Amino acid sequence: MIYTPDTDVDRQLLGQSRELVREGMALLRSTDHLVSGLRLRDELAQDRRKPPHRDSQMAGRARSFEGTPD
Repeated sequence: MIYTPDTDVDRQLLGQSRELVREGMALLRSTDHLVSGLRLRDELAQDRRKPPHRDSQMAGRARSFEGTPD
């Protein structure tokens, strides 16, 4: 199939596409309160699965050396 430009049809299609995007964004905004708890739960679960950062490990080691006499 060969595409031949038809400005009226293209303009109509673009307008419909924009309207669909607007409706989709409105739906996303209206459901945010429903999924925000799920997002938080997922983020916390990911944080629990991650190994500790090297910075926190080094800070723990530095604290253990603070109490030793010179």
